[in-house]
Amino acid sequence: MSSPDKNGGSNTVSDGDSAGRINNAAVFFPVASTLALSALFYYANRYRRSRWMSEEERAHGNETTHSVIDHFKSLILDPETTVEEANKRRTTSYYLKMRESHSQSLVLGVGPFSRLVELREREIGRVLHYWRKGNQSHRTIVVMCDKATRRLLADARRRILEPLQHSPDVHTTGVWIPPLNIIPAQDMHVTIALPWWWHTIRKDNDALTRNVAQRFKQTLLLEFHYSFEIELERIILLGGKVLVALWRCVGERTTESGCVVHDRHGEKADPMVRLREEIIRCFVTESPDQRRKPLTYQHRMYDGVNTKPTLERQHTIKGKTPGMGVSADGFIHSTLCRLPLECLSSNDVELDKVHRLCREASATLNGHR
Repeated sequence: MSSPDKNGGSNTVSDGDSAGRINNAAVFFPVASTLALSALFYYANRYRRSRWMSEEERAHGNETTHSVIDHFKSLILDPETTVEEANKRRTTSYYLKMRESHSQSLVLGVGPFSRLVELREREIGRVLHYWRKGNQSHRTIVVMCDKATRRLLADARRRILEPLQHSPDVHTTGVWIPPLNIIPAQDMHVTIALPWWWHTIRKDNDALTRNVAQRFKQTLLLEFHYSFEIELERIILLGGKVLVALWRCVGERTTESGCVVHDRHGEKADPMVRLREEIIRCFVTESPDQRRKPLTYQHRMYDGVNTKPTLERQHTIKGKTPGMGVSADGFIHSTLCRLPLECLSSNDVELDKVHRLCREASATLNGHR
């Protein structure tokens, strides 16, 4: 076919060229639509999988360290709960937290690189906030892990974090985990109670430390607390951020044949719950003969010299001790590592392999097959 040009001539356009343009357009628009929809789906799914990070940041934005206690507020245990019943509730709660952690498997990369480094330096400053003040201290009652347990936990942690190929270098573009966030093997422990949270050191600081230690010894002697055993239940990346080992208690029971065995189905009162309850009682109450006075920050600050506030506040030892919060939860844990999610890497990081290795390590160490 032909058409006249402006000079009186003609431009000839073949039917084949016209058909070629139509076919190209017919192919281009479906392909472009498919690519647009794929990109939309990709970013929507990416946002959905990473939304938990912003929720986590809002929930714990003002804390200097990620709170493990917050995850187990619904695990309610009574001081007279038996070992078997306490372990049933513990293991159920642990399992649900493991299931929840599986949905927290994508950590978004951070850019540009200058912002990533800035966030990492800010993370170090947050962790060292109290220490850098130079006049702050806190006191925690812990049980140190023995050498064999430390070796097993350290090896499990190494295997679990291996897929991340992490580096302690703040300028790495890959996964960054500062040494401050990895508990040294020789310092691995089980937290029992936290009598004093961070507070300003005063002239009687050494005397306070001795008094806290003496009060703890009195608790063990007065209530005749004997040694007891705990065993590993599972290792999970709690909240997609904190790698923890979760434990259960072992107690004594008598079988139908009259044999006495020690396992997780013990018939007596759970020793960990009872120990924590007695520690708190000895710190916050006065003895009947008034020889033992309460030993908390609130009592020391308002001991008759200063005016006691009309609004009662919860004692730190109740709020910060694992298992003795508002709901008296009963979990037992050892923190192994913390991931700095806000500045983990310049690229997106998948945590699925970490969760899978947590399950494998749990099955190996707790005897499941």
